[in-house]
Amino acid sequence: MLFQPRRMGVARLVVAMAIMLGSVAVAEYIKPTTYWADHTGEPRYDQIIPAKFSQWVALPFEPANVIDPVQEASLKRIYSQTFNRTFVHQPTGRVIMLSIAYGRDQSNDTQLHTPEQCYPSQGFKVESREDTTVSTPWGDIKAVHVDTRLGAQRAEPLTYFIRVGNDVARGSKERNLERIRMAMKGFLVDGTLVRVSEISTDAQGSYRLQHQFLQELLSSLTPDQRAYLIGRRSI
Repeated sequence: MLFQPRRMGVARLVVAMAIMLGSVAVAEYIKPTTYWADHTGEPRYDQIIPAKFSQWVALPFEPANVIDPVQEASLKRIYSQTFNRTFVHQPTGRVIMLSIAYGRDQSNDTQLHTPEQCYPSQGFKVESREDTTVSTPWGDIKAVHVDTRLGAQRAEPLTYFIRVGNDVARGSKERNLERIRMAMKGFLVDGTLVRVSEISTDAQGSYRLQHQFLQELLSSLTPDQRAYLIGRRSI
């Protein structure tokens, strides 16, 4: 059946344009004028994430990371804020690393970089990638498992998810469609990438602990704080 734009509503037409022509062209056509972060307030993850919750306690310091000037300039262009904290699971002594990257403007040229992009640049090999969900009282979070390895010495399975505007989106297509949906309401979306990882050769066991960590972290937050990680909409 031929494409008949006159019979489609405006919303369906814009979504079809996004798929057919690409989100960049549609976003340019819509031209949102207000940052979502100005509507909700920018998060301060160093204040939002508690140093202790459930059976998790943060280490008192983080190892220093040396970043070359070129990489640092690139990070500042992409991210408005980064936050890292390492937690110890008191019953087992296992260590989970939490990393949060926030970007105020999620236009295409400044989108958050996923671990599949970042880890290889640090010398890691991506062994596998698989879509997953993290079950919570606020709905299932669409997340991704990535199994990474640095030579023969370090295996680091990780779980991550990305909030775009007011929802969690998995994959570039979902992220771009969420950008279009918010642009239709007049907003330039922000975005938050939440990543948890563990140095472990037992990927499946590590993923289970990572899910537990995320569930207990989200449960420790107020609704407003939690919205900065997973949005307010049904997921």
